[in-house]
Amino acid sequence: TDIEVRPNDNLRAVFARMRASDVSQLPVVEGDRIVGLVTESDLLGAVLTLGEDKAFDHCVKDIMVTTLVTISADAPIRDLVALFKKDYVAIVMDGERFLGLVTRIDLINHFRTAMR
Repeated sequence: TDIEVRPNDNLRAVFARMRASDVSQLPVVEGDRIVGLVTESDLLGAVLTLGEDKAFDHCVKDIMVTTLVTISADAPIRDLVALFKKDYVAIVMDGERFLGLVTRIDLINHFRTAMR
């Protein structure tokens, strides 16, 4: 889909998908498994470290975060809040299957629409 990337995608493709989907992070997937996460901060770090003329040709696997904190799809909202306090993105799983990401803004939107 447009809201995920593969390890061998270049950073130019990552940036384009982030902009097109208006997101600040993307899951990196192989098959139906999440293998990493790439954020705007990772992209900026790559540009500052590698130089703007070379950074966007690098692969996602070169800069992605691979230490992932997951949460079960049936976890209570308080578990999301605990992850957000540690500056993690919630990687939602159904057993071994990756379902998606939940961010702070997603949770805020949930509360906003629930109050209607």
